[in-house]
Amino acid sequence: MSSKKKLAIATAGVLVVAAGAAWYGGNKLAQGKVEEELKAFLVKNNLQDNVFWESLDANVSGTGSMSNVKIVDKQNPAHYFTFRKVILNDLENTEKIQKIDISFQGFADETGKSPIGKVTDSRLADLGYTELPEVNGSLKVSIDSSTDRSSYEISIDQPEVANFGVKLDANKIAGLLEQVRTNAETVQQNPMAVLPFLAPVSINSLSFNIDDKGLVKRVIAKEKGVAFGEQPTPAQDATYEAKMLQQKEACLKQGAVVFGENKTEASCDAVYKYVTNQKNSLSFAMNPTPPFEIMSVVQLLSGRGSANLNQLFQNLNIELKN
Repeated sequence: MSSKKKLAIATAGVLVVAAGAAWYGGNKLAQGKVEEELKAFLVKNNLQDNVFWESLDANVSGTGSMSNVKIVDKQNPAHYFTFRKVILNDLENTEKIQKIDISFQGFADETGKSPIGKVTDSRLADLGYTELPEVNGSLKVSIDSSTDRSSYEISIDQPEVANFGVKLDANKIAGLLEQVRTNAETVQQNPMAVLPFLAPVSINSLSFNIDDKGLVKRVIAKEKGVAFGEQPTPAQDATYEAKMLQQKEACLKQGAVVFGENKTEASCDAVYKYVTNQKNSLSFAMNPTPPFEIMSVVQLLSGRGSANLNQLFQNLNIELKN
């Protein structure tokens, strides 16, 4: 198994640690039991040399936390990730319902800075970034086993860049994940092998949102041809404005296929206001009627079903807002 995959599993192990802290309750004996169980979990997955923590707390309210968590690449110990704190806000595990709500603070790499983008190795340096601070975020999962319906919510807050969020409400995901786990080796060797497992999966809703914390201003400065913080000339402002208006007009002409006649103008205007820094947030929402079947995308990519493309987009009910 590659070090990247081990690190991914180790990260999941950290979340299990937090969940376990709440599960066993709020006393020293319970916490000792938690640590025993978690260490056994890590040994079972050969991760005992990857994941470490300074302290673990649990309480009777059903929440728990870990402080100063460290995830090490044992093949290269100089490379590691840290969480200042991993917090379990809520946990429910019944026969029919499983819920978990986890947040984390201070996610960083061995430099003490954000691992999301190495400034020196990315386009971020072109936007004037020299380093990025620690990352905060959260993960919420809710599964109703009786209906095989589940929801997922992920939030990543990268200071000085943006806050990114994704929400998904879907059907038959649990079955898909179980099939992938059962056939992990086959899927790993041939990712296309997952396609048959997608047949029953459908989406009730999907949304993305981005709240700007400095990224858009830097992109605009670069597009205008000035360094971040410098004042552009009136001519540079006018050129950028004309370019954005041109893109808005193109959106108005072509967007009806995606957004529908009633939502095109508002959706295109939302994008225009975001890229001109009139609004600092942009959200994408898809609320399909009926639920959107994932296999529809596969059919479109294979050239089948293209005749129904317009109707498909209309059924998706896509909309952009600020």
